[in-house]
Amino acid sequence: MARKRHLFLHYLYTFLRFWILTFNVLIFHPKFLKRPVKYLCLVCLSAWLCVLGLPAIAKGSMPNITAIQTPPNYTSWLQETSEEIPPFLGEVRAALTQAETVEQQAKNLYQAGRYSEASQLLEQAFQDYQKKGDTIGQAVVLSNLSLSYQHLGTWEEANQAIAQALTLLEQAPKNTPSRSAIWAQAWDVQGSLQLAEGKADKAVESWEKSAKLYTQLGDATRATRSRINQAQSLQVLGLYRQAIFTLNNVENDLQSQPDSLTKAENLRSLGDALRGIGRLDCEPSQQNQNCARKVLKKSLEMATQLRSQQAIAAANLSLGNVAWAESQIAREQGEDNPEQCQEANKMARKALELYQQAMAAAIPAIQTQAQLNYLRLLVELQQWQEAQKLYPQVQQQIANLPPGRSQIYAQVNLAISLGKLSTKNQENGTLTTPGAQEIDQILTVALQQAERLGDTRSQALVLEEQGQLYEQTQQLPPAQNLTQQALNLSQSINASEISYRAAWQLGRIFKEQGKTEDAIAAYTEAYEALKSVRGDLVATNPDVQFSFRKSVEPVYRELVDLLLQPSGGETALTQEKQESLKQSQNKQQNLKQAKLKKAREVLEALQVAELQNYFQQACKDIKLELDKVVDQRGQNAQKAAVIYPIILDDRLEVILKLPDQEELYQYPPVRLSQEQLKQTLDEFQNNLRDEYKFRAVRQSGQEVYNWLIKPIRDRLESSDVKTLIFIQDGPLRAIPMSALYDGEKFLVEDYAVVLVLGWEVRDPTPLDRSNMKVLAASLTNPPEGFQQYAILPNVNPELDVIKQAGVSVSFIRDENFTKEAFNRKLNQDNFQVVHLATHGQFGADPNSTYILTADGNIKLNQLDDMFRTLRGTQAKAIDLLILSACRTATGNDRAVLGIAGTAVRAGARSAIAGLWSLADSSSVEFTETLYQNLGQPNVTRAEALQKAQLALLNSENYFHPRYWAPYVLVGSWL
Repeated sequence: MARKRHLFLHYLYTFLRFWILTFNVLIFHPKFLKRPVKYLCLVCLSAWLCVLGLPAIAKGSMPNITAIQTPPNYTSWLQETSEEIPPFLGEVRAALTQAETVEQQAKNLYQAGRYSEASQLLEQAFQDYQKKGDTIGQAVVLSNLSLSYQHLGTWEEANQAIAQALTLLEQAPKNTPSRSAIWAQAWDVQGSLQLAEGKADKAVESWEKSAKLYTQLGDATRATRSRINQAQSLQVLGLYRQAIFTLNNVENDLQSQPDSLTKAENLRSLGDALRGIGRLDCEPSQQNQNCARKVLKKSLEMATQLRSQQAIAAANLSLGNVAWAESQIAREQGEDNPEQCQEANKMARKALELYQQAMAAAIPAIQTQAQLNYLRLLVELQQWQEAQKLYPQVQQQIANLPPGRSQIYAQVNLAISLGKLSTKNQENGTLTTPGAQEIDQILTVALQQAERLGDTRSQALVLEEQGQLYEQTQQLPPAQNLTQQALNLSQSINASEISYRAAWQLGRIFKEQGKTEDAIAAYTEAYEALKSVRGDLVATNPDVQFSFRKSVEPVYRELVDLLLQPSGGETALTQEKQESLKQSQNKQQNLKQAKLKKAREVLEALQVAELQNYFQQACKDIKLELDKVVDQRGQNAQKAAVIYPIILDDRLEVILKLPDQEELYQYPPVRLSQEQLKQTLDEFQNNLRDEYKFRAVRQSGQEVYNWLIKPIRDRLESSDVKTLIFIQDGPLRAIPMSALYDGEKFLVEDYAVVLVLGWEVRDPTPLDRSNMKVLAASLTNPPEGFQQYAILPNVNPELDVIKQAGVSVSFIRDENFTKEAFNRKLNQDNFQVVHLATHGQFGADPNSTYILTADGNIKLNQLDDMFRTLRGTQAKAIDLLILSACRTATGNDRAVLGIAGTAVRAGARSAIAGLWSLADSSSVEFTETLYQNLGQPNVTRAEALQKAQLALLNSENYFHPRYWAPYVLVGSWL
């Protein structure tokens, strides 16, 4: 690797020193006396080449070739190529001082991996420099000695050596030659040591100092390396966005430079960070945007051109991690979708292929991590026999890793895979796998290593996994003890992503032991810890492959399950002899209300977390404040009740919040399995879409009505409720509540219906009808590339009736409805309503959620950019976004979050959209009635939608729910 040289004084010092040593040797050399001119020319040439070729750190020092690692990915191990002493210096080597000769020998041993012998020679060199009082020489040797100790796993000695080196450098005079260069190198060594010990936050500071010193010295290459290392430490801390900012700056600085391993490494680190925030693949319409796959492919291409097997293997490993992440997302989003499952399997096979390529490279650290990931994926894919063959090889590879956090994490990951293999073997007995005792031994060794390191985070991680192992084998008392230790340690270092898992595990253990109150306390602790990590759900540490539905959602649901169970276990209240039975009952009622309110809070938090997970990023402004909104009614607002259904493993629970009432009401639970519930809802949804199944619609609609409305009908009537707000859960989201049937009427005939899907209803102020301005856009013919969509002949007549309703409206029609024109028009005026009569889709993820325009489509993230100016000004916030002719992806309740996501991205207070393809033929009549009522001062948004739906219901042609039921209002209803 090409290296820039340091300051002029360093050059002069090295040059003069070489001349003095050479003169002492050659002046008495017999060959020199015979041919003085020839040898003087040779010496001059050698001196000049020496200045160019000596390492940046003088006195025979070794470059930092320690592995810079980002546990537990092991994908950033990088070794700098050592610079050899030029052959033409052989004749003068014997004249070097004894310390320098010993140090060069130590360097050779270090490069050969003989760290113990290297450290012995370095200790000898240190003593020689110490006798001479050479402070700089001592600092150089101590830095290299720390590197050797790191490889030997003698962490106390490594820390002592580098600390002493830094102290010596601080005490050295500022004008000492090479002081700054060696100081920068010492901070570099300190950073690698701190990262290996799990002190990533301190490593960030050390590499920041190193980069600053290298920059002052004009050594851009080493400064860049320190910045890359700093970014990798930020990734270990889960600070992916900070890492991306740093790495993007490095990429810009390297843009004009020729391809190099440093450049390839920066791209790979950037790709890993982008994967950390879920930006896996680029949108076709956004070629300039960085994404993990695009950046990592560039890194792989560069590494291939440079013929670096190590960089090639590292890039393949990172690309494999991207494919693995994509397979997990596809599988999670498409559990009931065959196409999604096929895509998940395709990406999993691609990940296996890339891991195999990384494993083929003879680089132990990368090879080990590739094998670990390969094994874990085999287990996930239930390829048990292949996994059984691989694990002994992986176990041997881990034993050869250098001691440190990387080895600890590798053992934990191996234990996780072996645990799943062992569980499978218990089921069918066909595998030869380690039992719980052997897995426990692996974790015990890892724990001992973590304790020797003083790595609290690693200790917490190992203890958590050990606790889970004992939990699975029903050894509950030791499981409780180990898990409690893990929780205490993780809380001491604010490692919330470990704390929530440990607290959750502790809650399960208490629940299994019948300690309900202790279980609730532990689950509540897990829920509180999740608040710290859910802001970046995809930015978790890679030691746990993140799956929202497996790793986060159960915490919320299981806590709600405990909170809503009958409270017969609180015997302390009934045993208070001195209190009356009435007082005891009051306390019981207060306790029940506290639990119900906590359950409601958790349900709302789950809604927020699901929407954040849908976006694959944090949405800090998201929160629910329905109490405030429901109870704060304007003069013309109708009373609204909030209904919270929650789907649990063995039942459906529902909580009701009535206006102006503090107490919550818990329905009697509906006892049915999740499979039974889903089957009923699927049948209802299919009937709703079929125009010829009117009787079947009413039958299945009545069954759901009996679950959600019948138990509270009297309460709703006595409270004079006119609007129902549903906080829908799971597959219930895909059901239009307005189509529920009581045996005589549909629900829409009695109530206006609103959905709230995971974000705050920010403003209960009614829509300003006095000066309502509408921006309406239409697209009759789908653009090229979207021929799967039908022509919409009625979208322009739909826009015409808006004007006929006496509303101020601006139009963008057909070929004029381009992204640029829409964006420009949107920002020209204060529009309260944006009406888009065009095809679109709400998909299971942001990438499959879009709105068609004449020149392509507007994706969710592009919509965010377009509406950003409006969100920045309160006066320009949109009150209502109407998405006519859009549809929700069939068969996936997660896709309904796309409606809420679109509204959030547009900064709209509410949205009206369709749960399935809206009929173009009925859209004109629907739109006409909607705007006639939106313009009325005493009609809420929810009522305007209700009246438009009733207009279709009471018509001759569109009375079937297929036409009016799919319209849903999401968000603010006033």
